[in-house]
Amino acid sequence: MLAKLKKPLKWLAICLAIFFILVLILVGTAAALAYKYENKIYPGIRIDNINLGGLTKTQATNIIKGKFKQTYGNGFVFDFKETSKKISNTDEKILSLNLDSQVENIFAEGHKDTYYQKYFKILFYPIFKKQIALDYRLDKELLKQTLQGEFTILEKPAQNSEIEIKIEDETEKIYTFNFTEEKAGDTFHFNEAINKLETAIKEFKNPTIELVHEIDYPVITKEIAQLHQDKINELLQLDNIKFIYAKKSWDIKWSDYVRWLMLTLNDEEQISVQLNPELVTGPLESIAQEIDQQAVNAKLQIKDGRVTEFQGSEDGLKLNKEESLKKINQDIIDHNLTEIELIVEVTEPDVTIGSTNDLGINELLGIGWSDFSGSPANRRHNIGIGAASLHGALIAPNEEFSLINTLGDIDAQSGYKPELVIKKNETIPEYGGGLCQVATTIFRASLQSGMKITSRRNHSYRVGYYEPAGTDATIYNPWPDFKFLNDTKHYVLIQSNISGNTLSFEIWGTPDGRQVKFEGTNTVSNIKNLNPVIYNITSPGPAKEIETTALAPGQKKKTESAHNGADAYFNRYITTADGQEEKETFSSHYIPWQEVWLVGIDPIAKEKEAQEKLAENNTTDDPLITEENEEEVLQLPE
Repeated sequence: MLAKLKKPLKWLAICLAIFFILVLILVGTAAALAYKYENKIYPGIRIDNINLGGLTKTQATNIIKGKFKQTYGNGFVFDFKETSKKISNTDEKILSLNLDSQVENIFAEGHKDTYYQKYFKILFYPIFKKQIALDYRLDKELLKQTLQGEFTILEKPAQNSEIEIKIEDETEKIYTFNFTEEKAGDTFHFNEAINKLETAIKEFKNPTIELVHEIDYPVITKEIAQLHQDKINELLQLDNIKFIYAKKSWDIKWSDYVRWLMLTLNDEEQISVQLNPELVTGPLESIAQEIDQQAVNAKLQIKDGRVTEFQGSEDGLKLNKEESLKKINQDIIDHNLTEIELIVEVTEPDVTIGSTNDLGINELLGIGWSDFSGSPANRRHNIGIGAASLHGALIAPNEEFSLINTLGDIDAQSGYKPELVIKKNETIPEYGGGLCQVATTIFRASLQSGMKITSRRNHSYRVGYYEPAGTDATIYNPWPDFKFLNDTKHYVLIQSNISGNTLSFEIWGTPDGRQVKFEGTNTVSNIKNLNPVIYNITSPGPAKEIETTALAPGQKKKTESAHNGADAYFNRYITTADGQEEKETFSSHYIPWQEVWLVGIDPIAKEKEAQEKLAENNTTDDPLITEENEEEVLQLPE
């Protein structure tokens, strides 16, 4: 009994031993093959009839590329009866191979699996084969358009019934309209032919494709079109169409608009009255040329503590023609509107000013303007030199800006020219005449940007260059000076610009939430619109003559018109981010100024007269501008 039991156990042990040996052989073989194919495609992997097993990525790439070029390099052939057309694919716009991703996916088969999956695939792929689908891109729409162009002579599409309008009097809007007769045609089954080609491509083949021809029936018959007669009449009664964006508008004549009307299939495959998109797009293309503006990238370069190149970023504008077209169609067809707001999108620059620096300069804080129309040549020249001196100036946090210090030496070596000024009862040429235009403009920019004004003095009398009264500032070295404190936590930058007769200064920095508004005769938010309160107006005295050696003896020249005296003030309110409000009052007093004439004198005779008078009285006349009135300097117009 025991002997009989031992015999089956012996065979079982033998079978198990053989099984384990076979497993060890298979595992060992699989491990050896996995090592062998570590940098190669696993055996048995194919694309159609191309065996890629054992190839490296580079070898597989070259083979697949060569096969693709051989198969599709000469394009595709489409036949209809005795007509044959070859569609080129030399630039691979119609059919292209995603070669890199194709090879990566082929190589990934097995290499990125677990050990058990790797061993299974490396042993059984050679036996059962692994077919990989061709990874390609077929532009069906482009192929269809190309086929339509090639076979257009043989194709006669059906003709739908269309709106036919005859304008008899454009001014009075007198017209007649009817519908054309529909006509059947014949066409090709291009989509069917393209699907046949795609089936062949999946098998890495390129057979000649036979086109199928059939009758093409119209969708819109005259009978159906007449159902929309009332709606068309309603739309024909509308006035001229107007497109609007911001403050601009563009008119579309009624006679042009009526030709936009057409019958078509809507998205629900229902026939409706619509606008012809091709005809509407024409005016939109023209309008886009007026609206579209490219976004401007920011630039900022600093050298020796001064900004040498600066350009603030600016958003761009782009007319969204596609969305505007939809809106135009909806507003006119569905709502009978004749004024349509166009859809314009704001495009952001790639580089903003904040990304160009770490100084905190990222937004415009304020801007000031002034007009120097009528200035003589030397005065204009000096204004330009002074504006250039401020351009690019950086003011650190808690630093006090001094205009006189920033301007530097005001002399010929700095590029300034002499200009007539009134000083101590004499009219003499002096370098830098016109710099009060710079002082006034930077004062206004500082006001608008919310800077803390630490030193400012108005002119002694009202000057036309600096109106409105109360918003001017005067300077003269060493005093009076114009100063402001950068009480923000970041640097601020001054930029100057001269355009025609307008000088402007921009102050850039980091907004800290402060809000600025002004109160004169009314409350405004912009310094350019400020109208200070002007009161206590007084009349000037009689005309004044000032002797000068700059004119020939006896020659007279009018240099100043009469100005009324006055007082002026305005309030500035600064509200901080935490809601606290600070009120500042800026007051100005202007003396009345009489008409002034220069009178030429003989300098020798004048000197003799002065010596005689000095001997008599041993005194001097009071100067026009004394130490008490801070040595005020006034520029004279030409």
